[in-house]
Amino acid sequence: MNQYLYLDNDKALKEYIESLKDRNIERISVDLEGEFNLHCYGEHLCLVQIFDGRDYALIDPFKVRISLIRDLMENPSVSKIMYDCSGDRTLLYRKYGIAILSIEDLLPAAELLDLEKRNLGFVLTHFLGVQPKAKKKFQQYNWMNRPIHPEALEYALDDVKYLFDLKTALLKEVEAAGLLEEYKTKNIEAQTREISLTPIPGVYRKNRFKKMPSWSQSLFKELFELREGYAEELNMPPNSVVSNENIFGLSQALLTPGEIRFSGRVPRSTSAKLVTELKSVMTALNQGG
Repeated sequence: MNQYLYLDNDKALKEYIESLKDRNIERISVDLEGEFNLHCYGEHLCLVQIFDGRDYALIDPFKVRISLIRDLMENPSVSKIMYDCSGDRTLLYRKYGIAILSIEDLLPAAELLDLEKRNLGFVLTHFLGVQPKAKKKFQQYNWMNRPIHPEALEYALDDVKYLFDLKTALLKEVEAAGLLEEYKTKNIEAQTREISLTPIPGVYRKNRFKKMPSWSQSLFKELFELREGYAEELNMPPNSVVSNENIFGLSQALLTPGEIRFSGRVPRSTSAKLVTELKSVMTALNQGG
């Protein structure tokens, strides 16, 4: 089991950040765990994992000031080795306005080498012979829970444990292939790519949505936004309040609001009110069309 510092108060985090400076640490490996509308409403930073070449550290963002995490992430003097920084950059910037600086993203290196697979587990096995802990076991883990299960913490540390060695191995291959300058360019692109503060819901990109007539699309969007409000109020994942499948059915006249079967987590009084509002939206749009 890895020994690590669990930083769950401002004093401990400040001391750790100071220790990086005192030890002249110029590079750390970083990864984040978050909640993305799986167990509750919205996106939340739940854990920050760090390896500085000597010590492992886990930062509990529920217990420390976000401004301290910002100080570390936005410090240009400390490089952050990451593997596919896109999701972590997006979460920190959208939720907290934190822009991670000085990233060394290893994913562009794996892409340039045209590997069979590009996920971190495969790349670690391919270059270092490392078999990471089973990811499937923690794919739906609730990182909002406290205390975090020790096995989950070990899994989280695995995502930063090998990044120093992986960087060395990947860049050696990149340089041998004459692709080092191209990697540098792609790494800069990865950490400067614009992040939209108002993202388009993924369901709007699905062919099923795109192929619907315009009136069905308009109805879908109205129902989608209505559900979003209830999900936030109930602090539930939107898809657990009314599923996307049900919204497709309603917007294509394949289902009526009264036929929706709600989760037991939705209070009866709330589901009744929601059914009434769904009917109202559908009636108004049908009359308007």
